[in-house]
Formats: sequence, structure tokens, C-alpha cells
Amino acid sequence: MKKIISLISAFAAAGAFTFSASADLFVTISDDNGKLVLAQQPVDYADKDGDGVVTVNDALISAHDKYYDGGSKAGYGSAEGDHCLMITKLWGIENGGSCGCYINIYSAMSLADPLIDGDKITAFVYTDNESHSDTFCYFNGFADQAAIMVVAAPGTPFELKLLSSLLNDKGAPITVPVAGAEITLNGEKTGIITDDDGKAEIAFPENEGSYIVSAVSDTMTLVPPVAMIETELPEQDIPVAVDDAVIDEPEEAAAPAAGDVTAATDSTKGSPDTGIADIAVVSGIAALAAGALILTKKRK
Repeated sequence: MKKIISLISAFAAAGAFTFSASADLFVTISDDNGKLVLAQQPVDYADKDGDGVVTVNDALISAHDKYYDGGSKAGYGSAEGDHCLMITKLWGIENGGSCGCYINIYSAMSLADPLIDGDKITAFVYTDNESHSDTFCYFNGFADQAAIMVVAAPGTPFELKLLSSLLNDKGAPITVPVAGAEITLNGEKTGIITDDDGKAEIAFPENEGSYIVSAVSDTMTLVPPVAMIETELPEQDIPVAVDDAVIDEPEEAAAPAAGDVTAATDSTKGSPDTGIADIAVVSGIAALAAGALILTKKRK
């Protein structure tokens, strides 16, 4: 199956044909303790609120309907604020609307922002309700690409780069490396710390598996970043056993002497008298075979 998938990918890359995945959005949510409660979970690309456009609001309704106990009626709320449509309840938490939301790596201006198939939405409850210092961050190459990436063989070191998305003094978005953050693997701390450039090298366990990579920091309040990674053992050629025994070629029978009918039929167990009857049978079989071959060719 892996070889078939690889072959399909090669044809697609070469432009031999194109295909599209089912329409999905991917939602990540963290609660008021900074804990991931959803990590890039797929939801339908659908207009849930009936306004004629698929928006951030639709994605969050879908996420709660699918994953929250009691659905969106119990766990999610939105309302028109002074400037935009805003979150009033997220994952069952109501804190006066102190929530944030990003589309891929950029802050959403409103829950009414339109989405396209494949977008990733990150919604979070601020853990710092006073200064709102919670910092959105992401692993380079994972926030706006495939939802799950096969990136490494088990046990092979793999480099990640953690970046934060901030605004400069002019209000323009900029990216800044996140230094001193500790990488987590499926919620467990690894002891691997990002350097001054936000880089960290991680080797996954030496078996195939699926992992949620994130990060925590003692000096910054991070909105948990997410990279969904699957490791895969490289394919190995299976040696085929070859029997090198020498097979003797059959020796050719000596040509019968002229007029010696019995000698020509000895090896075919012909008639003890003349062998002519057996020769006729063999000839008949050969004729029938030839006729069958002709019919087969015509049918083809």
C-alpha cells in the first residue's frame, strides 16, 4: 500500500493527474489553564450559522458539535461586540470574552472572517486576563501546511523551529524566534530546549507512531503550538530466496530409423502392435488444440 501511495504522489507531482482531499478545516483549542483540549482536529467545511459564508464562527461551532460533550449549545457562544463578532464562550469557559483566535499564523479580525478549505483555526482562552500576555506561536512550516506530516523515520533527529507571531510598534505582524521553550511530546516534557533562534532537535521514539509536538516556557505565556507528526519506518527490500540448483536439461531422443514405427512410439506407450492408433489420437488432439488457438485469437 505504501508503494501505491508513493506512486500516486509521484504521478500527481508530475502533473499526470490531480486530486483533492475532502473539504475540511482543522481546529486547535486550549483552555484557561493553557492546556490543549483539541489539537488540529478536522471539522467539516460547512456553513453552520446560515449566513452564506464559511467562517471562523462556523469552524468553532462544528468543533464543539463534534468534540465537546453537549455540543456547541453547551460549550460555545458568540455575539456581536463593539467592532466585530466575538467569542463569548469557548470550550464551556465564559470569562467576559477574553479569548483569542488565529487563522493559520495570523490573528483573526472577527469570527466572521471567511475561511478556505484546509485552513487551521487556533482558538484559546487567555490565561492572563490582566495584561493578555498569552503569545501565539507556531512551528515553522506546520501552521499553514498539511494537517499531519510524515517527517522522520523513528530515531532520526529532526529539527523544529518555534516562532511567535507579534505586532511591531506600527501594528504590522512580525515573527520572532521563541528561545528557551521546552518541547513536549504527547504532553510530556522532553528536556529539549529551543536555542536563541528558536531551533530544537528532537529524535522520535524508535517505533512508528503519531505525535503531538508542542512547547511550554517558564519565561513566556505561550498559546500551545501544535505540530502533528507521524513517523514511518523506511521501506526495506525483502530478499527473495533463489534456488541455484542446476536443473539438467532433458536429453533429446534419438531419431528413429526409417520405417521403424514402433521405435517412434515406444516413449508414448503406444499400441503394442503398431502404435498407429495412438499416433492418430495424438494427431487429433493436436488438431483440436490448433482449432482452439484459432478461436481464441478470433475472440481476442
